[in-house]
Amino acid sequence: MKTLRQNKGFMLVLTMTFLSVIFIGGSSFLSMTTSETKFSERQSDSTKAFFLAEAGIERGIYLVKSGNPPSSVTYNLTSQGGANNYLEKSNITIQIQDLGNNLYQIASTSQVGNSAKTINSTVQKNPPSKVFDYGYFINNWGWFYGNGITANGDVRSNGRFDFRDNPRVEGHIYAGKEIDDRGQGIRGKGGQKDHQHPYSEELEMPNLQDLSYYTALAKKEGGNIKIGGKTIIDKVFGDDPNETGNIVLTGTSSTPIEITGPVVVTGDVVIKGTIKGQGVIYTGRNVYIAGDITYKNAPSSPRPASDDPSTVDNWVRAHKDKDLVGFAARESVIMGDYTGRNGGPWYSNQWLFGMGNEDVGLDGIPDTRDSGENDGRFDPAYEDLDGDGIWDKDYNWQSVKTQTDIRNFSNLPKGVTRFSDIATNYINSVDGVFYTNHAFAGRTGYGVHFNGAIISKDEAIIYRNTLVINYDERINSRYTSGLNRLIDLKLPVSKKVEIVRWWE
Repeated sequence: MKTLRQNKGFMLVLTMTFLSVIFIGGSSFLSMTTSETKFSERQSDSTKAFFLAEAGIERGIYLVKSGNPPSSVTYNLTSQGGANNYLEKSNITIQIQDLGNNLYQIASTSQVGNSAKTINSTVQKNPPSKVFDYGYFINNWGWFYGNGITANGDVRSNGRFDFRDNPRVEGHIYAGKEIDDRGQGIRGKGGQKDHQHPYSEELEMPNLQDLSYYTALAKKEGGNIKIGGKTIIDKVFGDDPNETGNIVLTGTSSTPIEITGPVVVTGDVVIKGTIKGQGVIYTGRNVYIAGDITYKNAPSSPRPASDDPSTVDNWVRAHKDKDLVGFAARESVIMGDYTGRNGGPWYSNQWLFGMGNEDVGLDGIPDTRDSGENDGRFDPAYEDLDGDGIWDKDYNWQSVKTQTDIRNFSNLPKGVTRFSDIATNYINSVDGVFYTNHAFAGRTGYGVHFNGAIISKDEAIIYRNTLVINYDERINSRYTSGLNRLIDLKLPVSKKVEIVRWWE
């Protein structure tokens, strides 16, 4: 029989044991709660650090856009937001490395509490526009009407793309609206459904209304054009009071037009003949293709043997140093003798003069019947397609003709007294990359070949027999952008910075 003292002792031990269990459990619970709180804080700090580092990348891109970015800058957030600032112990350090050729590497590191995050990005300043990834790109209405048309390479339109009479496309077809062949079919790979991409994303066209960027670029790069060893254009033609701003360029196989880098002509350029080198001619008004334009040192073939990526890569590398010339007109590219005196009637006006009205509605594309289209009112917020602040109506003869009599052009060949003396409607070979904010219009000869690209807002090419477009793969963004860039032709740009690579 237990005594009372024994019972009291047992209860004391039991009580102490119970209290110990409670204490240990409470301590464990408190420890777990504290650990979870610290873990949550670390997670929260890590998330904050990530987004702050991401914000640092955006700030770095802004600094690159602005020009001459600092190599390193730190933003201390202690003083930002006052006493209630929950980021008071945070900072963002941005480092910018100039890799050359308009490429920059941005590293952004953010510290929040004990958590740090670093994000890296490689960006390209003023990259060539993606519209140059296509052999034929039209901002408005793309149209291939005729069995004699062949496009070797991808084609694209920001509006609808119509095909009639069974043309051939050996590549992909992209359109911002419908792709319509009226049941008549498309020959080649373009006729396959997996090569047709209606309702594709709209691509932004470069804007050449302000040529100041390209003028500065020409002066920086020291661009020039020579013929027979004589300098015809030194960086910019037309900014000197003694220069007319309008010029004729003619080359022969023995005395070709030689271009190096970008040059700017403030007015019209009339050009034909043999050309060599690599560069771009920017014009303040029209480019006139007066006759055949052929490369002196052309690639061995206008296209790779197949569209296999390795075959294309090898073709580009083999020809990266061959002749490659761009023509970029602030207004239009006019081909042939628009006066109709040499080579038969021009005819393009019959199609062209119904194009060009900027009363296109909210989407900026004609013939889509959207809000504001053809309402007789001009809204510059979305209808001023070239950014000149003027309501452009349909094209007319003033849009087509040279802005001054051909006799007033500089570098005029002897014996030329009128436009038909230098231009013809029997054009059969055109080498080069052509870009215009407005129209590409003209008459061709029998069996014309374009080796390069045709990129414009509107198009009115009247061909005879056959028309072949061979896209020059050397201007594709695979080879003109990013760290693996092979060619930098200084083609028109549509945005200031493009992200090439991003990693944490």
